[in-house]
Amino acid sequence: MNRLLILLVSIFLIGCCNQPKLLNNGLTKRAAQITEYSIKVEKDSLNNIIKDTLVITEKKYNDNSQITKRVQQNLFENDSMEIKYEYNENNKIQREIVKLSNDSLKFIVDYFYKDTLLYKSYSETENNMFRFKQIEEYEYKSDKSLKQKSLSQEFIDSETDDTLKNTVEISKYNKKELVSESILKDFMNPEMELITKYVYDCGRIKERKEYNNEDSLISRTEYKYELDEFQNWIKRESFVNKELKHLYTRIIQYK
Repeated sequence: MNRLLILLVSIFLIGCCNQPKLLNNGLTKRAAQITEYSIKVEKDSLNNIIKDTLVITEKKYNDNSQITKRVQQNLFENDSMEIKYEYNENNKIQREIVKLSNDSLKFIVDYFYKDTLLYKSYSETENNMFRFKQIEEYEYKSDKSLKQKSLSQEFIDSETDDTLKNTVEISKYNKKELVSESILKDFMNPEMELITKYVYDCGRIKERKEYNNEDSLISRTEYKYELDEFQNWIKRESFVNKELKHLYTRIIQYK
């Protein structure tokens, strides 16, 4: 009986995930800033590994572990993007102010609530080249947990009034409010529909599979992590069809 009990307890412990409680920024401990490096991994003709840093992103957080500023440098395109975040009196996201370094445009994303639940975000802007509109809508279950989110984007040529891009992405959430599946529909190119399914391990994405509109698997991405002493990842490797393609590293400045 004792041996059976020990076996059952062992199986239970193996199957359980001792995931620590996460803050608003997805970390286990309060941080002032995160600097993240996105690195592309390729092989040359001699099979030597070449690593190129594509993007450097800095994120700053307030005392509530909410992001207040994000600066993204795109090294290969020699431009950058800055986003500032504003919160309402209930400490909920109210507005994003987006500025691009190579453009005079300023994007404003406003957030709207019903009974304290976020139900929509909206952004619309225009210049002499194009008009852009983005709408994000949220659906909830009876227990007020997130069920689904849809993101629609539309680009229209300002001169010709032609639609350049018209897409909608629908994301479905599991019981832990993690994205389990997303469907990207391209109304300009219906055959380009993309379905992505996600698998997690202790709250971290473990695997991602992409399917075309005929439900054929077109790619499989697996992730491996290196964690720090607070169980936050500081290195993430991305393997596409078993081959290392991207490497992400993070420097976390804790409070």
